[in-house]
Amino acid sequence: MAKTAAEKCSFKTYLFSLGGFPMSLRRAAALLFVCLFLVLDVSQAFAISEAEKTFLQMYFKDEELVVISATRSLKSVTRVAENVEVVTKEDIELMNAHTVADVLNTVNGVIVSPRTSSPGGPSVLSIQGSGLEHVAVFMDGIRVNFLETDVPDIGSFPVQMIEKIEVIKGPASSAWGSSLGGVVNIITKSPGTRPGSGMASVSYGERGTADMRAELTGTTSGIGYYLSAGHLRTAGLRPEEDGRVTDIYLKVSHDISKKTSIGLSLFYDKVRREEGELSDLDLFRNSKMEYLLANLSVRSQLTDELALSVNARASRQRSDLYVGILSSGEAFEPGRSDDRKYGVSATLTWRRAIHNVVVGTDYDYRKAVTNNLEGVHPSQNVVAIYANDTISLGRFAVTPGIRYDHTDRVSDFTSPSLGVTYEVADKTILRGYVARGFNLPPISSTIGDATFFRHNPALGPEKVWSYQAGIESGLLQYAWVKVSAFRHDIRDAIVIADVDPSEGTWTAINADKVRRQGIEVQIRSMKFDNFTVSAGAMFMDSKNPTTGADIRQWPSYTYDVSLKYDDEKSFRALLKGRYVWWHVDSGAKAKYDSMIFDINLIKAVLKKQERSCEVFLTGHNIFGGSLYEDSLFKNAPRWFEAGLRYNF
Repeated sequence: MAKTAAEKCSFKTYLFSLGGFPMSLRRAAALLFVCLFLVLDVSQAFAISEAEKTFLQMYFKDEELVVISATRSLKSVTRVAENVEVVTKEDIELMNAHTVADVLNTVNGVIVSPRTSSPGGPSVLSIQGSGLEHVAVFMDGIRVNFLETDVPDIGSFPVQMIEKIEVIKGPASSAWGSSLGGVVNIITKSPGTRPGSGMASVSYGERGTADMRAELTGTTSGIGYYLSAGHLRTAGLRPEEDGRVTDIYLKVSHDISKKTSIGLSLFYDKVRREEGELSDLDLFRNSKMEYLLANLSVRSQLTDELALSVNARASRQRSDLYVGILSSGEAFEPGRSDDRKYGVSATLTWRRAIHNVVVGTDYDYRKAVTNNLEGVHPSQNVVAIYANDTISLGRFAVTPGIRYDHTDRVSDFTSPSLGVTYEVADKTILRGYVARGFNLPPISSTIGDATFFRHNPALGPEKVWSYQAGIESGLLQYAWVKVSAFRHDIRDAIVIADVDPSEGTWTAINADKVRRQGIEVQIRSMKFDNFTVSAGAMFMDSKNPTTGADIRQWPSYTYDVSLKYDDEKSFRALLKGRYVWWHVDSGAKAKYDSMIFDINLIKAVLKKQERSCEVFLTGHNIFGGSLYEDSLFKNAPRWFEAGLRYNF
């Protein structure tokens, strides 16, 4: 239930006192902290061993061997119980990706649904069949989901400044809060150590599609800097589509002392789109968006074992949507939204003997200034504390975690989790994970009415218990295999209910149950004669456990294949394919009779010390296949682009 003003607590009260938390939570937290800080006097190497690293490097890059997102602290991938996948900057360059949507559309278990066929167009995503609003997307620790709908649009985010992307599949609420379906954590590049290095690239393709990028990085007089800028444009790969995306990213850092550093990052993204003619609906859509993200961080190594990190963040996301009648040209009043978000986080990381303890707190204030709701500008405060530990006991690693989220709009929520990994042998790892997660309802559903929508102040969070188990093994000769099974039991799922059918009004209520379960399989070969082969598949069943009815919203299965060539001298190539079996109602007029293949060829024409020049050619959908969930949003036909990249 929504809280009264008297029940709300200020940020200051929650940040410096646990008095506002329920007694049961305080007891549970106290017990957890006692368990976390009972340190056994046993010397165990928490980091990945040299033997493990040497073996894993035959299949993975160094950036893939450690992750941050699972516990919000750097740890070896062999100690991570969650199903996590990493995409590195080398992967991004090899596929000649333009935006984050291009990258995530290659990750097994992740489904990206573009709302146009052209680069830079609006794109939404799902992880293992989750709802669009169930995936939390972060960049530099800033959540970029739109406040009104809680849905992120990843179609315009450039990739040049990205170091790697970590994807948690399944609820990650014990570390990140509201994230029932999973987390996409975008980690940006750090300043380089060599002054004045950088890159410039340009590509040009069909229908006036061009992508121009540049970056400059280095360290001068103790100040590190990274600057990236880009411009992506297209006349549209289908009629009446058009797009312009201009972005700039800046990161600076400075070591105040040997143990303390400070950093600042700024990101600006301006988007203009003509999203095409929806002739079946007699509509057209155009949109404009602006993102401005800022993050200030301070990290201090207080002792050899204890580190403190503090982050202050602010963001503004503006969106204007223009919809009109195609046949008459009449335009409706534009829908305008201006999201303003401010927050701060503090995290203590303690490493000693067998323990890697993380204790932290988050505070976020969010407000939407919008004309989509009648006479209100909804806001929300979220205060949270969380703690986890990774306990390494020989071949075992156990990760208990807990988080408590307090909001001033809906009921509070406690998210426990427990993960276990066990190295059966030097080349085989077993994983198990159980977690309770949640997703806050979109703020527009709880505050303010629209033309036919009536808000529901009693709307509560959607809740999930998730169970995952998996095995990764290199026992097969020349191949690494990963198999992961998952089951997500969701209750209090939000559904649409009529308020007054005669007036056509409706509202959102907590009234449904969903069970999503399935299996993921991935295989990656060793490098053999400069070739590497990989493949992945996801099989999923989604039902209402009460009625037994199928939920026909997301795919029943997907396939991914790739063939990579790298002579480590002057030539690289990637052939990548994806197939999605859309499990949707016939009214959507979906088409999925083809696997879509892209190919990218890169040839170095100059290599001299720190300088190199490469030419590249990319063919998209090279066999001209059709693969889409809705005839309103058909995929792009076959198209090509070529470019030049200079590194210095």
